[in-house]
Amino acid sequence: MMNKHALHHAGSTAPLSVMTRRGALNVSVGSAIGTLLGSNLSSAFAADSAPPTSEMSVILLWLLGGPFQQETFDPKDSNDEKLALRFKPIRSTAPEIQLASCMPNMSQVGHHLTIIRSMLGLEMEHSLAQYYMQTGYRSTGPIQAPAVGSIVAHELGDLAMQRTQPDGLPPYISIAGEGYSSGHFGPAYKPTIVWDPEQPPENLGLPSGVSPEVFNRRLNMVRSLESRTERPMAKYFSAGRESAARFMKSSQRAAFDLTKESDRKRKEYGPSKFGQGCLLARRLVEAGVRFVQVTSEDLDQHSGHYPKHVGLLHELDQGMSSLIKDLEERNLLQNTVVVATGEFGRTPVMNGSKPDSGRDHFLKGYSVCAAGGGFAPGRVYGATVPTGEDIDADPVSVPDFMATLLSAVGIDPEEEYYDDFERPIKLVDKGRVIRDVLA
Repeated sequence: MMNKHALHHAGSTAPLSVMTRRGALNVSVGSAIGTLLGSNLSSAFAADSAPPTSEMSVILLWLLGGPFQQETFDPKDSNDEKLALRFKPIRSTAPEIQLASCMPNMSQVGHHLTIIRSMLGLEMEHSLAQYYMQTGYRSTGPIQAPAVGSIVAHELGDLAMQRTQPDGLPPYISIAGEGYSSGHFGPAYKPTIVWDPEQPPENLGLPSGVSPEVFNRRLNMVRSLESRTERPMAKYFSAGRESAARFMKSSQRAAFDLTKESDRKRKEYGPSKFGQGCLLARRLVEAGVRFVQVTSEDLDQHSGHYPKHVGLLHELDQGMSSLIKDLEERNLLQNTVVVATGEFGRTPVMNGSKPDSGRDHFLKGYSVCAAGGGFAPGRVYGATVPTGEDIDADPVSVPDFMATLLSAVGIDPEEEYYDDFERPIKLVDKGRVIRDVLA
């Protein structure tokens, strides 16, 4: 029997998590609170859910624009000129898995991988497809569904003491990208953004001239003022401000400092923002963060596919393989799911004329790669036809994958909430769990 809950959402007494200069412009009383504090606080999280029952974390390698599946996780051995394939299949450390030859490092961790080669999308436009892949819902109505990062943060909360005490760190962090909507769960479950993995989140430190003593006095003053009012908005801001203050004071803030890593380790991940973002993701889940998204941009190559697209795939090969190896060496892989996907794939057939031809958006047989956590290692599910132009076996819808991912980390995809109008809203819209890819 599915669980049902009243929904905490924006506009209720759910905690507010974003208190930056830009955030203050969007909320009527945000600027007043910012003035009282003398500081602009980064996005943070205030747990208001039941104690967690899962020790899992998720790292989503978000390949914005869509990677070409035949040059990553579904290689084809074809000389067909219309496909213009430059990379042949190579063996991996898993008998069932072959990868494209532009991913030699990933071939060395094949025994950890679970690959779905038969993803079936429904949205061809980028923003609609991103919403669909991130939430499992199509953008068709007034209800905004939460992205997977917000779902994990909402359902699992802080990690239990068996691994670590997160000590004020937010549970959902997005690196090199904005992340996606928290939907009807409200602003408390938005991501904290790290634009550059080489830099800490914005506004974590105290402003010039404000000592910790002064800061604490200002906090106490605001608390005193709020204790004298019955207005819901005071409660709305209070929880978010308190969680932001805990983040500022957290002993785990050093997790954001990549200079703590050796030069050798940093070189393993590669010099790119994406590679260093993967290293930061490892540090964050080690420190107790539940969900980290690392964005690789500009994979949308409708022209000039070579060499730019392939260069980004080399960054993926180095960053993802190093992340998997690092997690395994630190005994974290069994408790961390790593997923690599974009909003869709790329057309097997090149468009245009050489040398400026590219690949367009593709929905009927793109790939998702996962490793660790509750996924079955060394396994392939689904198949595409020899040209890659259609699904040959076992199609997997976006809601199917979302339901499977949530199940892998101990979340019931059938969990149901009710909004203020008593409308039932499930975590996943009609998705089935693909048991064959789970351990």
